Amino acid sequence: MEGLAGAEVENAGAEVENAGAEVEPERSFVDAREPLPAAASPRLAPAAVQARPPYRLVRAVSVDVALPDQFPTVTLQDAEDAEDRHDPLRFRIGMAEGVALAHALAGTAAPRPLTHDLFALALERLGVEILAVRLTGRLGATYFAELDLKGPTGREVLSCRPSDGICLALRQRLPAPVLCDGRLFEVAGDVAPDELDVPPQPDASEPTDASEPTDASEPTDASEPTDASEPADPG
Repeated sequence: MEGLAGAEVENAGAEVENAGAEVEPERSFVDAREPLPAAASPRLAPAAVQARPPYRLVRAVSVDVALPDQFPTVTLQDAEDAEDRHDPLRFRIGMAEGVALAHALAGTAAPRPLTHDLFALALERLGVEILAVRLTGRLGATYFAELDLKGPTGREVLSCRPSDGICLALRQRLPAPVLCDGRLFEVAGDVAPDELDVPPQPDASEPTDASEPTDASEPTDASEPTDASEPADPG
């Protein structure tokens, strides 16, 4: 009897230990700063992960149009810079993204769900959480970013335009942190995106005035930025 009782106690302890192993720790802000572990994504080699620069928390403070420029400009400020040592980052984005970002910053809803509203709702319904949006580099006048996601199948990092990433981050029930490669504040010129994938090249028609950085792969037809593959919404 004593042997059976001891075995039962031992089995109960094993079950408790296994149950504890299944409990996943909650996401913290530190997790959002850290790069995706190499084992979690075949796209990233260990060397590339170790080369990740430190990221700084930033916040979108405004999106506006400075006439006669027809493209909105988004302004990002270093939220950790208490001494105002860093100048804000500014770059141009498409009109549709500017409207979506203005709604997100103001906390208002469009009469009908915008593209980012739909995408954010789809991610939520599918159980996918946005851990962070990271601005990873700048080539010429173009900024690059990535979306760090966590869902039922694991963690994934996807390349995205900064405007899309920020719009989605602000549309979460608990806004996801927007992080920025620290070199973007320290270096005036190009900052190579710290990733293995070759970044998308901006279209030849994209405005590339060095004084006005732009959103990576942003449509920039001089008359009106539109997606040529998508018909205009009649409503």
